[in-house]
Amino acid sequence: MKREALLRQVNAVLSALMLALFLLHGVGNAFQLLDLGGPLGRGLAHALLALCVAHALVGVWLTVLTVRAQRAAGVSYPRQNLRFWTVRASGLAIAATIACHVLIFFRPSSAPVRLAFFGQAQLALSVLLVASIATHVLASVHPLLIDLGVPASRARAADVVLVLSVLLALMALGFVVYFVRWSVV
Repeated sequence: MKREALLRQVNAVLSALMLALFLLHGVGNAFQLLDLGGPLGRGLAHALLALCVAHALVGVWLTVLTVRAQRAAGVSYPRQNLRFWTVRASGLAIAATIACHVLIFFRPSSAPVRLAFFGQAQLALSVLLVASIATHVLASVHPLLIDLGVPASRARAADVVLVLSVLLALMALGFVVYFVRWSVV
């Protein structure tokens, strides 16, 4: 049980770091689309991807431990564990859409990202990525705050959910604007 608690702490720290890098990545790439970005974005993207892989591996291991514990106890409670399975399903959706996102925006280091082909399929996959991240993050905020030891985590979770919802909506809007700019130019 101590190992599981340590893994949860590690996953919480990974989650907080990923969230910070994700927000920087979104803002940085918005500036890059305006030709105001620099080489920092690529490094952030690689660091974020590495953290995502580590988070996914720890998450899979914690899921295995939880399912084993449920089987050993002879209980499952799928309705009571709806948040647990929502987080896992949205995590799988994120993994699939991140792969698409990387393929959409990957360019050799010397090639500009601005005005790379961005059609309807790319827009749909990008908005689906943001929706998957929104589902995953918003369902995980309260448990994350608890794992990080934040006092009054329920009240703080509502504040964090509001701020993150606005930021994620703006990121989705950024993809739409990029699509419109691509379509017009």
